[in-house]
Amino acid sequence: MVEPTDPGAQADALNAAGHECLEAGDLQGAGAHFSQALEIASQAGDRKRMAGLLNNLGHLQVRLGRLEEALSAFQGAARICDEIGDRLAAAWQEGNAGSVCRDRNEHEAALAHYQQALSVFEEQGDRVGIADQASNIGYIHAMKGEVSEAIRWFENARDGYVALGEERKARLATRNIEVLRAQDEGQ
Repeated sequence: MVEPTDPGAQADALNAAGHECLEAGDLQGAGAHFSQALEIASQAGDRKRMAGLLNNLGHLQVRLGRLEEALSAFQGAARICDEIGDRLAAAWQEGNAGSVCRDRNEHEAALAHYQQALSVFEEQGDRVGIADQASNIGYIHAMKGEVSEAIRWFENARDGYVALGEERKARLATRNIEVLRAQDEGQ
């Protein structure tokens, strides 16, 4: 097999190999390929590819339980996306960072990331992003024991998912509302 000489093609080939490793369950191999691709993209100054590769590395780090590294990768991707003017991509990365903070039980930090993402999605009219962040925010309020606030956010998420035809996500939000109401009545 001939190795591509274009840095973008090299990075893409390594990225594809990383995804193949992920599918095969080889997380270490995936990390090595993604890291090599990131190095090539960095040397070439290809910021968009760098952001995508940092996203991939962030998700990989989450799977490996390396939450500090995951948070750093998502925040780096968000920063690059902001710098290149891709506000929607930056917002998705903020949401990813919020989920890492959620997994670390850093509720206020998670809320800050989710709210930041939500504000961009609202400004840009990204209805999927709005519904997803509403659900994320509801989840944090549920974790904090703030039942009425959690229900309010899950209702917003459910309504958004219904409007989008996202039946599975709408059912999940509805189920979260039902569980929270049952808990609230039981107290």
